[in-house]
Amino acid sequence: MTVTELRPEQPVAADAEALARAEQVSADAEAARIRNEAERTRQELAAEKARAKAQADIERDLAKVADERRQREETRRAEAAAKASAERSAATWKRAAKAIAVICIIVSLPLQVMAFWDPHAWFLVAAPFVLEGVAWALLCGAQAAIDEGRASWHYRLAALIQALVAAGINYVHGAAEYGVATGIGGALCSVLGPAIWDLHEHGRIAKRDGRQPGSVRRAKERADREARRQLDAVNAARAAGDREVWERATDLAVALGEVRPGARRRPLGLRAPKGPEVVPSEETYARACLEIHGTDPGMTAERIAHTRAAKRAVRLAQNGPLDGPQRDEKAQVDSQMDPADGGPSKAPSRPVKTPGEDGRKSNGGTPPRRSSGVVKYSAGARRQMAVTAAASAASKTPSTPTV
Repeated sequence: MTVTELRPEQPVAADAEALARAEQVSADAEAARIRNEAERTRQELAAEKARAKAQADIERDLAKVADERRQREETRRAEAAAKASAERSAATWKRAAKAIAVICIIVSLPLQVMAFWDPHAWFLVAAPFVLEGVAWALLCGAQAAIDEGRASWHYRLAALIQALVAAGINYVHGAAEYGVATGIGGALCSVLGPAIWDLHEHGRIAKRDGRQPGSVRRAKERADREARRQLDAVNAARAAGDREVWERATDLAVALGEVRPGARRRPLGLRAPKGPEVVPSEETYARACLEIHGTDPGMTAERIAHTRAAKRAVRLAQNGPLDGPQRDEKAQVDSQMDPADGGPSKAPSRPVKTPGEDGRKSNGGTPPRRSSGVVKYSAGARRQMAVTAAASAASKTPSTPTV
């Protein structure tokens, strides 16, 4: 077959090649479209997921805010209800005390009037009003002192003494004229009226001063004593465990004023001044540990070295690094690079032989070239090494000034 016979087939081959290229381009375009569609779908899904997460976070925050608002509202309502109940109870108690005082006056005052009545000395009829009135006047003075924040105990004590005097007069006169029962009843009425009102004022004083019930105070005192015992035990253990740190902590506590006033003893008697007990705080003790040992409480240089040795032993036992390469380790490729290009600058472990000593052909002691059978660098590694070498050479070449 001649060349001229082959020429008609050339356009057919060219068309086939163009068709193949067109099909390849179409296939690449379709693959790109599919990738783009997949990426767009992935981004839409990610955006939808992010929106759903944000919506869930917003709903959770709104629910949390609503719950906190509801709790505050419930707390406010409970406090308002408790306050209203306390006010109603106080008003009821005040009305009852006043009613009892009035009734007692109705019983005790006529008995005293009859006790002092004398047709020839009619002016003595004012004595009962003085005896009963002085007691109530003193209680009014106590009320004023309470409202003004002053001491009121002397008013209340004088009112009680005056009430006892009136009670004694009622008992003597009532028992002599009407019997013992009448005398006792008149005496009690003379005392009970001022006494009940004094109890009412005592409650007002407790409320003003913020006094707590005895059970609450005793519970707090027990908790304080227990906390003090625990603190003493901790301080004693610290002093026994590390005397140097404890002495420094007490010195710092004295300088910072961390003392317990009114203490009767000092833990172990360690360098504490006479009088108040020195009680270093946690921050002061940690500062003392940092000054003495250079680290946190409970740690020393020996303990840290022991911990590192134990971790190293575990890593060697597991035949692998514990947390990846150490900072002082270099990659394997660095050991094969020139020291000028960033390789290790450590001197060789063996002295370099002179030419001819190691049997090489007067090559100055340099290692031989790679031979067949040795694993070569990959193309990417060779390109990176070339780029690194070019950058190192460029940084070492001095720039020539232009004229």
